[in-house]
Amino acid sequence: MRRNAECSEFTVVLRNEQMKKLFCLFGVLSHKRNATSVEASLIALTFVCLPLFEAPKNLLSIFFVLVWISQSVRRRSLGEPCPFNAPILGLALILWIAPFFSSYSDPINVLNSAPRWTILAIFVMLVARLNYTRTQLWIVFSALMFGGVVAVVESFWVWHINGKPYPEFRSVGHVNHSSMYSLIPLAVGIAALYMRERWLCALGAIAILSTMAFLPPTRSIVGGIAIISVLSVGISIVAVSKWSWRGLFVSTACGAFVVMVALLTPPAEDFRTEFVALVTGDNVFSGRDKILNSALAVWDQHPILGAGWFSFGAATSEEAVRAALEADGVTYDPNLYWHFPHGHNLWTTMLIERGLAGIVFVNILLFLYFKTFLPIAFSREHLDPTDRGAAIAALLVVVGFVVAGLGNTTMMNEHGHAGMAVIAVSYGYLRGREILMHKLR
Repeated sequence: MRRNAECSEFTVVLRNEQMKKLFCLFGVLSHKRNATSVEASLIALTFVCLPLFEAPKNLLSIFFVLVWISQSVRRRSLGEPCPFNAPILGLALILWIAPFFSSYSDPINVLNSAPRWTILAIFVMLVARLNYTRTQLWIVFSALMFGGVVAVVESFWVWHINGKPYPEFRSVGHVNHSSMYSLIPLAVGIAALYMRERWLCALGAIAILSTMAFLPPTRSIVGGIAIISVLSVGISIVAVSKWSWRGLFVSTACGAFVVMVALLTPPAEDFRTEFVALVTGDNVFSGRDKILNSALAVWDQHPILGAGWFSFGAATSEEAVRAALEADGVTYDPNLYWHFPHGHNLWTTMLIERGLAGIVFVNILLFLYFKTFLPIAFSREHLDPTDRGAAIAALLVVVGFVVAGLGNTTMMNEHGHAGMAVIAVSYGYLRGREILMHKLR
């Protein structure tokens, strides 16, 4: 009887081991996996190309996914889970479902809307499952800053040649979204100063200056407010981590002062004129309140999943808003409603294009970002400079997402791709360092 019991126990253990090997073979089991040099290089090259070249950055993103799959099968590991991936996956899945229930499914079908952001989402989710060494983190961050600086220089050169009213990044293709992208190199540049490596600090300073130089000709009020916020939070981390409220006030004032000095330079004259006109005029919100009115008039037509990505312009057009108001017995007043291709606000755009589900997912994602990185960045414990710098980079990107998101649509396109990937790399690095495993003061 005893021998039979031992044999049965041995059989169970053997079967369990066989199942583990089978699961590992197909990549079902997830465990620690460090990024290979090829994967880290592809992430770095993607960062360089993001603001510069449309096709190469898409091809590099897809190539990274293929390499990641190949390495995962070879190493029998999908990497470690990341709490950010669930809401990101939710935001991507909405894009594949919403068009089937949308009134705008003909012009806004699945194939011409969902794949673009889905590639972004998959790239970010897979990046977040890997752990990164300190050298890999430095290389990836350096690549992002380098790409951002080159994008600013090239935008000025092209702007001078073609005579357009604003400079813009080649891949991004729009001045406001280019301004949103410039916040990402700014965030990483500030974080680089905390890492204390001289060459990295030098590159960080150049990245910060490039963002400051790009702001005046864009005349972006939203960009200016976001830059002040990112600078203030970045500088304040030293003061808060040492419990100096006086230092907090001084550092915040310093952040605002740096931006004000940049805006007082001669190239910023047009920016100052536009800012004064905005503040002293009747249109303080630059029509964003009227865009929101248009969205609120029609959002209940697709309340849960939205009308689909890229549908904002069609869903909130004058014709659509008039029809919705007439159905409710309300007269259309052109002074109360404006119509644009996107909501000029993260949540307004989400409400129309991804519905209440999108609002919930993006708010959960932002909450998780802050919950994860804010305690590390502001911790009073003695942390390795690179460890704190990684958390600061992620936190400042989120600050940019939220503040700029109040006046423009963030977390989309190239700036969303770059920002969310920076956060994913920072998380993978801190997880590998086990900084996320214990509570910080």
